[in-house]
Amino acid sequence: MKKYALNDITFMQYVFLLHGAQIGVGLISLPSMLGEIAGMDGWITLIISWAISLGVSLLIISTMKKHPEDTIYDLLPRYFGKVAGTGLNVIFILYFLYAFYITFTTSVFIINLQQLPKTPNYLIVLLFALPLYTVARSHIRVIGRYAELTYWLFIWLLLLYMYPIRDAVWVNLLPVLREGWVPVLQGLKMTVFSFLGFETAFILYPFLKHKEMAVKGIVIANSMTLIIYLIIVLVCFLFFSPDDIANIKYPTIKVLKVIEFRFFERFDVIILLGYIIMLSRIWIIYVYYSVFGSSQLLGKQDHRSHLRIVVLVLVVLSFFYSPTSRQITLLDKGLSRFGFFTAYLFPVLLWIVVSLRRRFSKGAVQ
Repeated sequence: MKKYALNDITFMQYVFLLHGAQIGVGLISLPSMLGEIAGMDGWITLIISWAISLGVSLLIISTMKKHPEDTIYDLLPRYFGKVAGTGLNVIFILYFLYAFYITFTTSVFIINLQQLPKTPNYLIVLLFALPLYTVARSHIRVIGRYAELTYWLFIWLLLLYMYPIRDAVWVNLLPVLREGWVPVLQGLKMTVFSFLGFETAFILYPFLKHKEMAVKGIVIANSMTLIIYLIIVLVCFLFFSPDDIANIKYPTIKVLKVIEFRFFERFDVIILLGYIIMLSRIWIIYVYYSVFGSSQLLGKQDHRSHLRIVVLVLVVLSFFYSPTSRQITLLDKGLSRFGFFTAYLFPVLLWIVVSLRRRFSKGAVQ
């Protein structure tokens, strides 16, 4: 009997869970960071980053195909021994927990800065904590439905975001490669981490009902993320001048202020709230993977007790600690370094270990 048969997810849920784990808070500052490093050729950097993340994603699927009923938490003790495997599992649990905390805290900071500047930080945390717990206490199938629902409910906001293109200055993008390939490649240090989230395939694969669709699904999910990033970045590049884009901290939000109609003003409020709801997918996905791992580590089937502890600590911490913009930037850089190991380096190493072990075991049998 399949270990996770009762929580099978459909192909579409698999795609939206992967995609939902990738679209994060870094989206609001991505155009300015790209403009500062790679200039107006930053869209090329995004495409190269997509290709890199897709290559590593395919290695993850290749590894998981050899053990279709196991998550990464089952796999690591098998190949690295109980002690080392448990240690690596703890690293993955901490990574997912850290990613959850960064995305959640940054979302609270954005709402506090843009919409509720006089509201205490802990009240916004309490406001978000209740729906977070309500969805995350369920199993992966319910979270997959939530990820799919929120995508279809708010994808129209992306079309609305393209409204400023009517004032686009297309010459901003010309000439292509005006500074050569060096700035484009330097931008990879930052943009490859914008695609973090594909590593969650380590958890999702055994839940996928039709595993033969895993490769197709992860290609679609990464490509959906690339399309959204390209639209956001190109809209900002076409609206702001090359000199301005690098000096605007949150260009993704600032460009929203020009969206205005006779029958409705402040569309930026609607788009920002929709964006926060879409961000809730990444909080829920990452916190679920962390408490799912910790419960598996302790031999428990129910992850809800661990989730309660995480949410309680989060709420209590908000009464005493409210990170500044600079601290959030530092925490985000820490996530990038952490993500380099868990999402890019480790999957390659694990694929090599699994391939060599299986090759040698077959040779021994022969």
